[in-house]
Amino acid sequence: MTREGWARLTAGMLSAATLWAIWPPLGGALARGESLPVALWGMLRMFTIITNLLVGLVFAQIAWRGSNSVSPQVIGGLMLAIVLVGVVFNLLLNMLPHETLWYALGDYVHHVVAPIAVPMWWAAFARHGVLRWTSPLLWACYPLAYSVYAVVRAQFMPPGTGMHSRYPYFFMDADLLGWPMAITGMAAIALGFVLTGMVAVACDKWLASRT
Repeated sequence: MTREGWARLTAGMLSAATLWAIWPPLGGALARGESLPVALWGMLRMFTIITNLLVGLVFAQIAWRGSNSVSPQVIGGLMLAIVLVGVVFNLLLNMLPHETLWYALGDYVHHVVAPIAVPMWWAAFARHGVLRWTSPLLWACYPLAYSVYAVVRAQFMPPGTGMHSRYPYFFMDADLLGWPMAITGMAAIALGFVLTGMVAVACDKWLASRT
């Protein structure tokens, strides 16, 4: 099989895995009697779900149309976003309980498998040498837009506590931490995102020099 064939095959496998892993929490919500729109709306408050959904759709496009059908800038930004998912979860959130084995497996795919597999795919198959040092600033618009979306959305929900907080993640929970601490937490993650993006650009240039 050619390199492009392997790129498309592995992209298809990645897409299938990340899209399948959305089903356990979605199926659980439907089993509890929620309608499909309500269940989806509830899940789409999470950066993890949105990012893995994007991974599933983008890699499905690659599997269907080829690795050159998606801009290296898009793949690079998506790779960085899914790495952020893995780092934040495994450092800050990995003690969260799971209702069933399927929930745990879906969580593992979204928070461990995808954050490892997507950078590996990027290193092996993406077109290198086209990323710029300004790319991380452009990529940072995605988590910034998500933060604004999550905070604005929370203002239309009643305050809660613990697992029932109106904020999707504790480090942005202004009800619990207060606005100064919540903003500081989000800013720290954003700074880490940009710095990691700089590392990704450096790796991209190094990989390009070896081909």
